[in-house]
Amino acid sequence: MKNYREYYKQLGNLLYAVASADGNISKKELQELRKMVSEKLVPAELHNDDFGSDAAFSVEFQFDFLEGNDYTADMAFEEVAEYLKHNAALLPQKDKDLMMEGARKVAEAFHHINKEEMSFLNKLAGLLQ
Repeated sequence: MKNYREYYKQLGNLLYAVASADGNISKKELQELRKMVSEKLVPAELHNDDFGSDAAFSVEFQFDFLEGNDYTADMAFEEVAEYLKHNAALLPQKDKDLMMEGARKVAEAFHHINKEEMSFLNKLAGLLQ
């Protein structure tokens, strides 16, 4: 069984890594992140966080935390990689698919996928197998 809190934290890390891969987070990338949370995660989430908010919003909180604390894309992705090394086998396929889909959509949001983003997507695909 997955730890949904840790999963959402790592999903936030992943989306941050992809969005910041080129050193700049665009408004379109942020919009894609927020759209994913509101349209895919919130409707399916049954848990609330400690403050009574839908637990799915922790993806956005994590993203904002990393951005506000000047994390690099590589630092964020390294946490995701470590998480997946130990937990990928425990994740339902729908959660793996969501990670890949979300990362791809954020990467495509601003002038399509660049070289740095493609590198993260390729690494992610390997980790999710």
